Amino acid sequence: MDQEKKQCQNCKKDFVIDAEDFDFYEKIKVSVPTFCPECRFIRRAVWRNERTLYRRTCDMCKKNIISIYSSKSPYTVYCNECYHGDNWDALTFGREYDFSRPFFEQFKEFQLRVPRLYSIVFKNTNSDYTNGTAFNKNCYMIFVSDDNEDSMYSYWLMHSRNTADCHTSNDCEFCYQCIGCKKCYMTKFSEDCSNCQDVFASKNCSNCQNCVGCVNLKNKNYHIFNEAYSKEEYLEKIKELNLQNHEGIEAVLNKVRQISANSIVKYMHGIQNANVVGDYVFNSKNSIDCFGSNVIEDCKHVTWGDNSNNCQDGYVVVNKSTFSYELASSVNLNNVKFCFGCQNDYDSLYCDFCENSNNLFGCIGIKKKDYCILNKQYTKEEYEELIPKIIEHMNSQPYIDKSGIEYKYGEFFPVALVPFAYNESVAQEYYPKSKEQAQKEGYFWREPEERNYKITLATKDIPQTIEGTNDSVLNEIIGCEHEGKCDEGCTTAFKIIPEELQLYRKMGIPLPKLCFNCRHTQRFKKKNPQKLWHRKCMKSGCTNEFETSYSPDRPEIVYCEQCYQQEVA
Repeated sequence: MDQEKKQCQNCKKDFVIDAEDFDFYEKIKVSVPTFCPECRFIRRAVWRNERTLYRRTCDMCKKNIISIYSSKSPYTVYCNECYHGDNWDALTFGREYDFSRPFFEQFKEFQLRVPRLYSIVFKNTNSDYTNGTAFNKNCYMIFVSDDNEDSMYSYWLMHSRNTADCHTSNDCEFCYQCIGCKKCYMTKFSEDCSNCQDVFASKNCSNCQNCVGCVNLKNKNYHIFNEAYSKEEYLEKIKELNLQNHEGIEAVLNKVRQISANSIVKYMHGIQNANVVGDYVFNSKNSIDCFGSNVIEDCKHVTWGDNSNNCQDGYVVVNKSTFSYELASSVNLNNVKFCFGCQNDYDSLYCDFCENSNNLFGCIGIKKKDYCILNKQYTKEEYEELIPKIIEHMNSQPYIDKSGIEYKYGEFFPVALVPFAYNESVAQEYYPKSKEQAQKEGYFWREPEERNYKITLATKDIPQTIEGTNDSVLNEIIGCEHEGKCDEGCTTAFKIIPEELQLYRKMGIPLPKLCFNCRHTQRFKKKNPQKLWHRKCMKSGCTNEFETSYSPDRPEIVYCEQCYQQEVA
């Protein structure tokens, strides 16, 4: 079939379905989407509350827990021990499919009955204040992060130690305020650096040591603002820069922004790719419109994919997932469609947090079962007879939301079924909306909980250096510099924990002036947007064209792969 232009049912903008997309939809037996890729992404992302935590009790054992569901949430929430224990069985909530009512209407009621897991965590030690995490030890306020130790306030941090305030960084130790860094040691305020040591406020450097304010350097020592110094000159100059003082740090960061704004950049962040369109993609091939992914093949519209193939429209698709579609939070799936939080499943449709199961439809919380519909067990023959009838029913009696949007078979869950508020979810980070806008589009909005505290240390009174900071700061409630006047989820105040203060002292870093939410959002904004523009290589004489996340109005000099390798690498 040829390429086809359609109008998004949600935002009314035109979008294109390519010929190879029709082949994929035919192969996995789904209908053509009626939402554009951007609206489909938001529809999935709003299911992921990644960083908003609440104190509440487990609805079974009544133990106090830290959960992604507030105590005001309408759902039944179990702690990890109760959820995975033997004192309840998801099959006891099973019900008959009602052919007189739309499927999504039934599923919404079903969600309110079946218990939900309090947070998505696995085998952590002394790391209660986390979510989307596994195999972490002594970690605090890290999210979507695995195998870390003694680390805090970070997002998508992997295999790292003694690290704080980092974003999408791997195999780092004693790193602070780093974005996209790999295998770095004692590196601070830096972006896209690899195999670096004692590097400060630098960007896209590799195999460098003792560098400050540098951009695009490879295999260099003792450089400041890309200028070489002897070791003695370097150490003397470092003293003048006063990098342990807030004022000195900001001065260096401002100069680096000026240098990097006019620097050469490669059209995309990624290495060892073949026929890949997107950004922050590594070791992948034949994948289009993909972001933040590693080792993916034949994928499209996937964000945070890893070691998966032949998948489309997914947010977090990892660990050998294949031939799956419209997923959020998926692990090791085969032929699974329109599901959230499922792992180790195959041949399943419209499921919510099911594990190690196969041939499921419209199930919630099922574990190690086969041939279930709305948590009711069927024989293989009964199941295979019912599924086509249900699909036909979804098409003949679709769910229609308050905005008049029609949901037939082939659409992901409607907005009304989302378990989180828009401003709790990661969708707010990628596509920020005001309260009025979100509610107009049918999303729930959660007002901030009332905070009963009094700020005892104003931002202006924070010590300029860590040497001037004594242990009494642990008792202070520090005012965030933004004072809640930003659009970054400001909590207006924050505290310093003992482990944090100890790490700042080891690294010579002054106390932060912003709360964790504001720090996280500012790091997120430094990464290129999840959007592509068609551009030409800016190297004189080169005619190469590409899709890039660097918009045309940005100041960077954008090169194709070949020109970048010749000029910089």
